[in-house]
Amino acid sequence: MNFNKIAIFVTLFSLWLTNYFSGSGQEIVAFSLIFSVGILHGSNDLAIMNKLQSVSGIRKIATILGSYILIVVIAGGLFYLLPKLALAGFILFSAYHFGEQHWEDTISKASVRLIKLSYLSYGMLILCLLFYMNTAETQDIITALTGQLIPQTWFLYGLVTAGVVFVFSMLYFLLKKYIEYSRLLFEAFLLLVLSIVFKYADLIWAFAIYFIYWHSIPSIFGQLKYLYGDVSFGSFKRYLKSSSLIWVISVSSMLLLFYLFRDNEEVIMPLFFAFLGAITFAHSFIISKMFAAGK
Repeated sequence: MNFNKIAIFVTLFSLWLTNYFSGSGQEIVAFSLIFSVGILHGSNDLAIMNKLQSVSGIRKIATILGSYILIVVIAGGLFYLLPKLALAGFILFSAYHFGEQHWEDTISKASVRLIKLSYLSYGMLILCLLFYMNTAETQDIITALTGQLIPQTWFLYGLVTAGVVFVFSMLYFLLKKYIEYSRLLFEAFLLLVLSIVFKYADLIWAFAIYFIYWHSIPSIFGQLKYLYGDVSFGSFKRYLKSSSLIWVISVSSMLLLFYLFRDNEEVIMPLFFAFLGAITFAHSFIISKMFAAGK
């Protein structure tokens, strides 16, 4: 059984679980998955940078580490100083990153601009679908982050625009025989499944289902192949060893923030997404470099 079949089954099983978990229960499971697998998939960036740069020596490694931390700090500062700009950047970077991870191994023969546009449109399709299906929760988080209420029509316009661009790009790839018809059928089915999940699961649980099963785990597989040459238990053990320090620091930092703001539940979710945003900027850039180096 290939990964896609397993992921579809687990996705549907997770949707079924929503019948047995309250909103708070869904949040607990979602945060547990995101803090474990989700944060883990972005915790090996330094090892990837090390291989990309062929770095040796403590000073050079310290320079790379310092640069990475600086990017995260600047991104975090943007959420505090210019929250609207930071949020827009987070959404765009995340959308492109999601699309690139999902399609990188399939689309390679078209022009670079069209490929990048298809990555961005797919990621925006996923995010706008999630936002539109969970409008009230999404509006609350955006308002808490930026102080601005986003109309539901914005999510709808984004969904339609991204959907049209993505469909036309996929049809072009199909006509040019860059992708197979069976892949498009599967992707259409996956979008249907995700639509149902996003509709009936709470925002954070719906996000976690997509983020873990359809992004983080495939990303870890790709990183294993790039860093160690294969996907195996042995390579995963090496991955855990090299990523453990960054993972512990990231999770501990987030848990500390949760503890400090434990009496203000309205702040928790915006803090969480601001934290994800801060690390997404650096992570998405590094993964793009990894994909480029692997070609």
